[in-house]
Amino acid sequence: MAKLLQIGIVYPNEMRSGIGHVACTLGGVNYESRGGRGCLKGSAARGAAHPLFKHRFHRVLTDAQAKAAKEWADRCIGLTYVWAAVPVLAPPPKKGGDCSGFMSGILCAAEGKPITRRFSTGIWKAHFKALGFAEGLGSGLLGAAAIGVADRPYPGTPVGLNSPKKDHVKWIQARLNFAAGNRHAVLGGKPLAVDGDFGPKTQKVVVAFQKRHGLQGLGMCGPKTWPLLNAIR
Repeated sequence: MAKLLQIGIVYPNEMRSGIGHVACTLGGVNYESRGGRGCLKGSAARGAAHPLFKHRFHRVLTDAQAKAAKEWADRCIGLTYVWAAVPVLAPPPKKGGDCSGFMSGILCAAEGKPITRRFSTGIWKAHFKALGFAEGLGSGLLGAAAIGVADRPYPGTPVGLNSPKKDHVKWIQARLNFAAGNRHAVLGGKPLAVDGDFGPKTQKVVVAFQKRHGLQGLGMCGPKTWPLLNAIR
């Protein structure tokens, strides 16, 4: 199954620092190189959907491209932030990079090219089409409309059938779709609609998800199910 590479960016003239910033979400996993913290992954990183980013873009990668990009990005995690640099893994010593350097490396790895800087935040707007990106997060593509957002804290009460908490329900539906590759056996191999409606179909998928993870399968997302949803990557 193909995967989305989603980019979130804020341009230099939109930040007080005058520098700009960029991060990505690859197949539902956030990646970012941040000053003071270096190369980050998962909930520690601000992905493409983070509100910091005023502009969002997406590109579809093949499984092989996504795997190559992920393997390279994962090897960078923990490296320090280095201004105006692209991460270097070999030859040693390893060296980190800045935000656009890290994102450039992910692009290069996906395309099987030598790791070089492909863009900076200041020139992204003029180059994103040539890099294979389209505007927006690619909502509706590959069932990834809400994947990549920061992990969501448990709201304090279970979310279940006919819940009025539409945003929570959409998040739950998107996570479940991503976990199942958009094919739920209990729905005849079809995905859930990410519509915020916690109806019988969503309940059925939640029950199946809970039972796969050793839970009783009551069909509502409570304190035991919520951490499992956050763990989907």
